[in-house]
Amino acid sequence: MDNIITNEDSNAEKQPLTIDASSWAFLLETAKWGKFLSIAGFVASGLLILIALFFIFGSKGLNTSAQGLPASMGAALGYIYLILGAIYYFPSKHLYDFSFYGKQALLINDQESLTYALGKLKSVFKFWGIATIVIMAIYALILIIAIVGFMATSH
Repeated sequence: MDNIITNEDSNAEKQPLTIDASSWAFLLETAKWGKFLSIAGFVASGLLILIALFFIFGSKGLNTSAQGLPASMGAALGYIYLILGAIYYFPSKHLYDFSFYGKQALLINDQESLTYALGKLKSVFKFWGIATIVIMAIYALILIIAIVGFMATSH
C-alpha cells in the first residue's frame, strides 16, 4: 500500500499507479459481473417499458372503474413505469460500458480504455448516489406528511 496518497502528499508529484496481478484479476472479475448486472438491468428496463405499454394501451379495455379505480389510473401508472424504465436504462448502459472497456483495457493493456471505463463506473455510482438521496428525501417527506396527518386527526 505504498501508493496511498495522504493530505501531506497531495502537493507532491503523483506517481503512476500500477495494476498488479491481483488488481488485474479483481478488475477483470468486476467487469464480468458488471456485464451480467448491466444485461439484467437492460432486461429489467425492457420489462418496465413493456408493463408500461400494457398499462397505457391495454388498460383501456379493462373495466377498472368496476373495481373502484378510475379508468385513467392504468394509463397514469403506465407513464410512471415508462419513465422508470427509461431512467433505469442509463445506469445499465454506463455499467455495460465500464464492463466492456474495462475488460478491453486489461486484455490489450490500454490506458485510455481503462480511464474511460473507470469514468463510466463513476457515473454508475453517481447515479445511484443521487437516486438514493432522492428516495430518502421522498421517504422523509412521506414521514412528515404522515406525522402531520396523524397529529391533525388526533385532535
